[in-house]
Amino acid sequence: MTHFPRLPAPADLVAAGPTGAKKMLTRAAEPLPAAELALFFEQACRELVRAGESELAYWAFGQARKVEKNHPALLDLDRVQDVFLELVPAGGVGPAALRDYAKLLAAELPGEEAHARFRAVICAGFDAGLVPYARIFPDLRTLARGAKIKKRDEEAFLAERLLRAGLVPIASHQVWAAAREPLAAVAGRDDDLMKLLIAAEPDRARHEEESGEEVAEKIRQMWLECLAESGAGAHLPAAWFGTTGRGCAAAVLLRLVDQAGDRLFPGAEVVVGEETDPAVPPPDHRHIIPQSEFNSDAPRWWASDFDIGRLAADVASGPEGRERFASLLDAFVRDLGYFGNVDYAATVKALWDLPEIREVLLETVDAWAADAGRRDLPFLHNALRQLVRITGPGGLLELEPNVLESAEPADPVDALLAALRGGIPAELGVPGNGVPHKSPKAGRTIIQHLGYLTITERSWHAYASVSGDDSLMVKLPQLPDGLLPWYDGTTGLLSRIKDGRWQTFRVEGQTGETVALTLDPEAATARPQAPGAAEVTFPGAAGPNEVRLNRGEITVIAPDGTRTARLPYSPVMSGKGGLVPPPGWWARRDPADPDGSAALRLLDREGAARLLEATLTGPGAATDALAAVLPEVTGPALRDGVLEAARMAVECLLLGIELRARIGRPQPSGLPGLVSAAPDLPFAPTMAKTRWLVRQRLLARALESAATDEPTTERPYLVRTVSLPPGGHVGAGMETLAGYALPAVLPWTSDAQREEILDVLRLWANAPMGDGTAAFRVLRFTPAGGDGQSDAERQMVDRELEQQAPGQLWRTPNGALRISGYQRHDRTATAVEYAPGGTFHPIELPGWQTTKASVPCWGTADRVVRLLRLLAERGPAPIDAAATVRDLAERTGLGSADAVAVCKFPADVLGDDVPTTGAAISYPMRDALRERLLPGDPADLWTTGLAVEAAADWWRDHGEAPPLS
Repeated sequence: MTHFPRLPAPADLVAAGPTGAKKMLTRAAEPLPAAELALFFEQACRELVRAGESELAYWAFGQARKVEKNHPALLDLDRVQDVFLELVPAGGVGPAALRDYAKLLAAELPGEEAHARFRAVICAGFDAGLVPYARIFPDLRTLARGAKIKKRDEEAFLAERLLRAGLVPIASHQVWAAAREPLAAVAGRDDDLMKLLIAAEPDRARHEEESGEEVAEKIRQMWLECLAESGAGAHLPAAWFGTTGRGCAAAVLLRLVDQAGDRLFPGAEVVVGEETDPAVPPPDHRHIIPQSEFNSDAPRWWASDFDIGRLAADVASGPEGRERFASLLDAFVRDLGYFGNVDYAATVKALWDLPEIREVLLETVDAWAADAGRRDLPFLHNALRQLVRITGPGGLLELEPNVLESAEPADPVDALLAALRGGIPAELGVPGNGVPHKSPKAGRTIIQHLGYLTITERSWHAYASVSGDDSLMVKLPQLPDGLLPWYDGTTGLLSRIKDGRWQTFRVEGQTGETVALTLDPEAATARPQAPGAAEVTFPGAAGPNEVRLNRGEITVIAPDGTRTARLPYSPVMSGKGGLVPPPGWWARRDPADPDGSAALRLLDREGAARLLEATLTGPGAATDALAAVLPEVTGPALRDGVLEAARMAVECLLLGIELRARIGRPQPSGLPGLVSAAPDLPFAPTMAKTRWLVRQRLLARALESAATDEPTTERPYLVRTVSLPPGGHVGAGMETLAGYALPAVLPWTSDAQREEILDVLRLWANAPMGDGTAAFRVLRFTPAGGDGQSDAERQMVDRELEQQAPGQLWRTPNGALRISGYQRHDRTATAVEYAPGGTFHPIELPGWQTTKASVPCWGTADRVVRLLRLLAERGPAPIDAAATVRDLAERTGLGSADAVAVCKFPADVLGDDVPTTGAAISYPMRDALRERLLPGDPADLWTTGLAVEAAADWWRDHGEAPPLS
């Protein structure tokens, strides 16, 4: 070894400080020739390493390499390799020199040799127990690529060497970021390496001193994540989870626990059939958890790949199989008719044909029939809805006509009265903030443990709110799915049910961006304690109600046995509904409106009937009736709850009417006049048709009242806004009734289609859309003054009109008019005008301008009745299809295909010489022209045929120009 007498003593260098030492060494090297400079600085590095001055040693080593950069001819790679192998283990080479050496080797040597030399240097450091530098993985990967070594093989080599050298605990954050995956991979393949990885807990004190607490915690969490990825949970003792593994990121801990298995939870209770535990999600909670597919959770028993034999075998397997089928059947029947392209009748028949399924189906129908006969409002509503669906066209009545021969729906007025007197949930406040509100989009969980109720808003930044005997807020960021937060009076806990066993974890705060948990062996099987049934006394009640949970439903039972409420319940709730507390918490709920509740206890049947009939006429009338019948009810939550009960009772009324008609039972006496059909004009009273009839009668009542009671005027003026209940679709509107009725008079129409049309016509005849004259017509308007407005101004006007225009009732010079709706996309308002005597004149509505020709309603009561009578007496009219099409085409100038499209005649009644394809006339014009084909006097159909001449006259005034070819 060369000796340099001019080399300063290490003690003098240390005393001079870093800057002074560097100057001393630089001055000492100045007289030396270039060939000796590298040797001089390498010797200085050795001396400084022995003196414990690593930073100065790094600098001196770097100066030696700088000499070789400045004098390339002096570079001796073999000598330099020996120097690296000597000084790296000694601790005299810094990260920068190692990185530069890797680049130098890659530039000067073939790939395999460069990689082998650098790997030898790195391993020499490992063998000496030196901390690996931050970029060790990227540098070796680069050289490995040149040596044709796969990335994962090189990383696995480095990971194994790090483990065997015991350097993992002191590796930096950057090294951990690169080494985590290969460490997990090699440990997962080798038991010895797995033991080393488990023992390689990061040196927290060292990392905190070097990089701070935050980085030290990140390194520790990467180690825990590495353990989870390697499958180390299966090798960890139970005590490890409460000590070394404490404060683990939630998702990582769950993986480790799953790997460890049931041994971490000795003696844990197995959850079997716990249908009354409010902390256990119900066996069938599809009605709680929203489903994304088709927006329906009903079983797809109609699908082509459905195995009905397997279903039958499950039903026959025992009580649990029967219970499963009954639950699924409930959802299936609820959604009957949901898809228009599904043959539900065939599915029902297939189910019926299997004895095992038929037995449970009949039991379920019998249970619905029993509920339909009781005055338990929510159960009555559900039963009637299910029975109406399953007895629809192609349903159960065609398979078993007498299945409901003893069914007798209860009086909805009695049911409404019993519910309001017995107690409804809206009388009690919602725990937490005391205000009913919708759950967040991601849902929420609710868990009671003794005197504590924990409500968790589930989101990316979830938080749990504890109320009751203690009040606090617990942050739960990035909370994994499937965990139920709760509070035991001391600490926050998270539980889940895994393979039927409770697993409980203690919340340790936050690590990084996620919640940190600990599995404490002493509390690993703890579970919330809360009753599945409890009592609550509603304000003003003489005795307590029972609140009972079973299979995902809470039932509230009044002292007289009436079931007044039926609420879906799960500790996991979707964002679709309001918050429902568990049974044990109901007694702690504050009254929402004590005076209003006391008034409900005293409600009589007359008041309930008045409330139901008012609700039938629309929301405005219902609100007014509530204020008149129950003025003490002032709390918004209770008011909404009473109105909701009244709406449910109205639906029970309409469903009951439909079900009675379907099973051949007479309608009860005393039905509200709005829903009663004329004795000589019976129709099939489906819920949609009855709703439509109610709406039409109320519309006529409002228009006739305005025309009669409001002062006459030369210009229209706004009277008020009238709200109407929703109406069902019956197949024809006021503008299209004649076109809808047309097939009924044609000889080629099938009997089934003709009867369907005649039933709708009888419904129209029940509605006061005419008093023997054409007293109603449809008008369309667009906002006036829109031409000079900007797009933003028009959009503002559209938003206002969408809110304000619907329901506006106007007095007109000849009668009255009501705007039914406003469509923003075409800026069009639709209105119905009434004129006593049927005399209409052009109308100028302030703020509006007419856009289309008015359409008088063909279907006055006398016309419909006359048509029905003529059809019964004479049969279908003798219409010549081909002659009618040719006549219409000739009179209007339309092509034959267009005339066929207007008449809607099938091709097989027209003959081969009449073209039936290629129609160009627009669909609205087809409907409008078809509406004129039915003559004003139905008797003309049997003498002169369809009113082709009248239709042609209308076309000449209002028809559209033919499209350009």
